[in-house]
Amino acid sequence: MSTLPRPSPLLSRKFVARLALSLSISALMIFLSLRNADLRAIGTAIANADPWPVIGYASILLVVHLVKTLRWWLLLLPLGPTSFRRVNAASAVGFMLLVLMPLRLGELARPLIVSRPSREGEVPLRRSAALASCVVERVVDLLAVGVLGIISLHMLAATGHSAELAQRAATIVTAGVGVACVGMVLAFFLRVPTVRSIERVLTPLSAKLAGRLSRLVDGFILGLHIGSLGRLLAFLALTAAYWALHVVGFWLVARAFQMPISPLMAATVLASQVVGIMIPAGPGMVGTSQFFTQLGLSIFIPGALSIPAVASRAAAYANTIWLLQFGQQVLTGLPFLVGGRVSLQGLFERRDPETVLQSPSNA
Repeated sequence: MSTLPRPSPLLSRKFVARLALSLSISALMIFLSLRNADLRAIGTAIANADPWPVIGYASILLVVHLVKTLRWWLLLLPLGPTSFRRVNAASAVGFMLLVLMPLRLGELARPLIVSRPSREGEVPLRRSAALASCVVERVVDLLAVGVLGIISLHMLAATGHSAELAQRAATIVTAGVGVACVGMVLAFFLRVPTVRSIERVLTPLSAKLAGRLSRLVDGFILGLHIGSLGRLLAFLALTAAYWALHVVGFWLVARAFQMPISPLMAATVLASQVVGIMIPAGPGMVGTSQFFTQLGLSIFIPGALSIPAVASRAAAYANTIWLLQFGQQVLTGLPFLVGGRVSLQGLFERRDPETVLQSPSNA
C-alpha cells in the first residue's frame, strides 16, 4: 500500500522561517500604525462612526465580488467551457483563502480550484492557463492602481514626505508592471519560439524537466489569450468599474469618520493600501493594510500617523476598511465550503499539465 511522501524537513523549516518573517512584518506594521494612537479612542471612534456609509461600502464590496468574478470569467472562457457558477465558487473560496493564508499563498488556490471539475459534466482546465488568467488580472490591476496613484497625486499637487514616497512607489510599481506587460505580450506573440527555446536549453540537463517545463510555459502563455476585441473591452470596462467602486467605498467610509477627503484623495489612499498589501505579511494582510491606508491618509490629513487624536481616528478608519474587506471575503467564501460546493481535498496534488480540452484558437 502506497503512502503519501512526508514533507522535507528543510522545506518545513523554510516555511516556518517565512511564516515567522511574515508575522514579524505584520507586527511591525501594526506597531507603526498604532504607535501614536490610543486603542480606547480607536474603539470609541468606530463605535461612534456613522453606520450608513459603512453599510454602503459593505454593500459595494458585494458588487465588487460580482464584478471581479465576471472579469475573471472573461479570461477563463477561452480555456474551455466554464460556467459562471463554477467561476463564482472558485472566486469566493479562492479570495477567502488568500486572506486567511500567510505569505499570500492563497493566490494559488483560485486557479487550482477552478481548473478541476466540481460536478459531473464539467471539463478540467489546464492549471497553468488558469494561473495565467490570475496573473493577467494582477498585472492589469497593479498597472491600473499605479496609474491611478500617479494621476491623482499629480492632479492634487500633493506635497510633503508622504506624497513624495507615494509618488515614488506608484512610479516604481507602474514601471515594473509595464515591463511585465511587455514581457507577456512578447511571450504571447512569440509563443512557439519561447517554448522551443526553453526545451532546447533544458534538454541537455534533463529531457523530462525540459518537457514538463515547456508544457507548463506553453499552457501559461495560452492562458494569456482573452479571445476577442469585444471581450478585451469588456474586461477593461469591468476593471475600471472594479476600482471605481473601491474609490467610492473608501470615500464613503472616510465620511463616516469625518475625514475631509475628496474622491480623488480616496483614490490615492486606495493606491497606497494596494501597494502596501503587496508585501507578503501575515494572514489577512493584517498590519500592511492598516499602515499603508494611514500612510495614504497622512498625505492629506496631517498627523494621521503622528498626532494621537488624529492618528486614532485614522487608525479607526483604516481598521474599518480592513474589517469590511476581510469580512466580505471570508463570509462570501465560507458558504461554498460549508455547503460542499467546493472541496479543498487534494487541491495541491500534482496533475497532468497536459490536461486541456480546448485551445484559445477554438474559443
